[in-house]
Amino acid sequence: MLVIIIISMLAAIAIPRLSNSSETAREKADITTGREVKAALDRYQIEHGLYPKLGELTATNGKISGSGFIPDYIVKLDSTVTQQSAKDENKGFGIAELGKESQAPNAQHIIMIYLTSDGSAAEVIVYNKSLSQILWSSF
Repeated sequence: MLVIIIISMLAAIAIPRLSNSSETAREKADITTGREVKAALDRYQIEHGLYPKLGELTATNGKISGSGFIPDYIVKLDSTVTQQSAKDENKGFGIAELGKESQAPNAQHIIMIYLTSDGSAAEVIVYNKSLSQILWSSF
């Protein structure tokens, strides 16, 4: 009986810690993906002189498409790539216009790509699963 009580106490301590470390690992995986996306955007800019312009990349249901960028600079960007356990409508990637003075609008997806209409800048922000906190930013 004492053994069962001890095992129960250990489980009560260990299970929440394992759950937290799992979510932290998922966040770190998404941060790594965000860095890879920014690196791909930078490679594109080095080779073409400009970043992809707003409208050259499109986002639908968390999936980014755009000839000349995918798969040339990064294999795929869709909702299966992001790891955090977010709502389905928040998974994956989104695109929005990078505002004046490098202001980013509200997040719609875990990883947001912010582009300008003239190709002069591109930034990436990785958000937590509730989109309430920035985990990493290329700004």
